[in-house]
Amino acid sequence: MIKLAIFDMDGTVFESYLNWAEIKENLGIESNILKEIYKNNRVDRVKLAKLEGYEEENTLRTAPIKGIAGFLSFLKSRPVDTALVTNNNKKNTAYLLENFSLRFDTVITREKKLWKPSPDPFFHVMDLYRRDVKETIAIGDSHYDVKAAKEAGIANIFIIKNEVSQKLSDNDIVYFKDYHDLKKILESGLFEKE
Repeated sequence: MIKLAIFDMDGTVFESYLNWAEIKENLGIESNILKEIYKNNRVDRVKLAKLEGYEEENTLRTAPIKGIAGFLSFLKSRPVDTALVTNNNKKNTAYLLENFSLRFDTVITREKKLWKPSPDPFFHVMDLYRRDVKETIAIGDSHYDVKAAKEAGIANIFIIKNEVSQKLSDNDIVYFKDYHDLKKILESGLFEKE
């Protein structure tokens, strides 16, 4: 029985217009953006400010993905704890959650320095709620979400279909087209129907 759902934010809970390949090129970064910006316990403030500019622009433009509020209510009724794990910053995350009245039991932002694709944020949340991998699902939209969940040992990984995620070729993930679809998937396998 599922007791914990860990969500990504950009592209999963909220629409995302961030072009990560273009952002990396503009920042002069080839690998993981946050690891490069926070390299050797030093912060590259110029690159961080540029990254935050892109993220803020996205934050002001975005809206919740259709059906997410109802899906969160559905999980609460089960009851399932919910966590939001994002590499975005606290300011943007708080603004979006408050502006659109979405609530998660726990929110982990990049300031915690638990960044995907590392499994550490997933381990942190599972430890916090004392849940094991069999009681946990991961919901995301990117290869970072898949990699982090897999390395944490989470087998139930659900990826929303979009232009980016359709390029993933992984047989261990389940794709869903919208949150109504995901609810049906969960009810048919991981939850009993009401």
